[in-house]
Amino acid sequence: MKKFVTLTLLTVFAFSLFAQDAKLTIRVIAPATTPAQDSILPIGNQGIWGFWIYPKSKALKPKGNNVWEDTYSLPVNSPIEFKITRGSYYKEALYNGNGHSAQPVKFTLTQDTTITLSPSNWNDIYQRSIVGSVRYHHNYSSSYLRNTRNIVVWLPPSYEKDSNKRYPVLYAHDGQNLFDHTNLSGSEWRMDEVADSLMRKGEIEEFIIVGMANTKDRWIEYNGTPEGDNYLRFICTELKPFIDKTYRTKSDREHTAIIGSSMGGLISFYALYKYPEIFSKAACLSSGFYFDDGNILEQIRNDLAPLQHSKIYLDCGGKDLDYDFLPSNRIVRDILTKDKHINLRYEEFPDDPHNEIAWSKRLHIPYKFLFPKK
Repeated sequence: MKKFVTLTLLTVFAFSLFAQDAKLTIRVIAPATTPAQDSILPIGNQGIWGFWIYPKSKALKPKGNNVWEDTYSLPVNSPIEFKITRGSYYKEALYNGNGHSAQPVKFTLTQDTTITLSPSNWNDIYQRSIVGSVRYHHNYSSSYLRNTRNIVVWLPPSYEKDSNKRYPVLYAHDGQNLFDHTNLSGSEWRMDEVADSLMRKGEIEEFIIVGMANTKDRWIEYNGTPEGDNYLRFICTELKPFIDKTYRTKSDREHTAIIGSSMGGLISFYALYKYPEIFSKAACLSSGFYFDDGNILEQIRNDLAPLQHSKIYLDCGGKDLDYDFLPSNRIVRDILTKDKHINLRYEEFPDDPHNEIAWSKRLHIPYKFLFPKK
């Protein structure tokens, strides 16, 4: 009888040891675009989240100030996998503001854990706000760079209608700021609206836009650094061949352009200078020559040959950070105007600050300069 009691106690102890639960708290700080009447639901691989069937999952609890939260008890060492939605796979959370797509949260629950998520937008709202047709290539990797990034490809109005037509390509930095409010400033370039309007009016040639999201390495990738060199190698030797293979492009240098603002303007200038066999034109808005770590000013003072037979749009505002950027932009202008083989357009906007709203208002100028209607 004594042995039986001992075995029973051991069995209970072992069961309680392996059946121990841990608490998982999911906290979501909802983006400003979240409709007031909607609820936020996790869907995932646990029964409490419907085993990936969203109608079976319950909503998180609203805590005020756009915060939603709930706590779950799950067995220790449970494999956790879930997404955040507003009740539909089409309404999944996006994290484009950090260069990440709506991939599942995955980990093993070994102890009490709190997961805080801050989506930048929702998939359905993001797509519906874009004028025209877009294609997504999430978490695009490079052998040259440390971080993956999202690639968004915007297609011109006639792309789906004429299967034989090929198009020039405009590569654009800060891809999460181009088509929708997925950046921290809450503003965008409106590249899709401006391009679509001008194309339909017949004021510019139709072209494809390839938006390349930035990452936490933005500062060093958009600069005259070794990381900046690798970023350009990624565009020219990995991304461009993929785009040319996947889409109906005109792949020669005459029909390949690049655009960016601030540090994105700086790296666009570098792209044209270092890869003249790839790019024939660049638009550099409010460019950060002021912060360049590669001394591009000295390089172009000594040699302008790589920029010959190219189109360069250069501009700068006069307020905020543009006030500091303006002198170095003028220096670049003065150097470029010495070579008649460089097609330069330079503009100043004294009342413009350093942000996406200002760049969107004057975007039509580089569009018309780089892609005039033939």
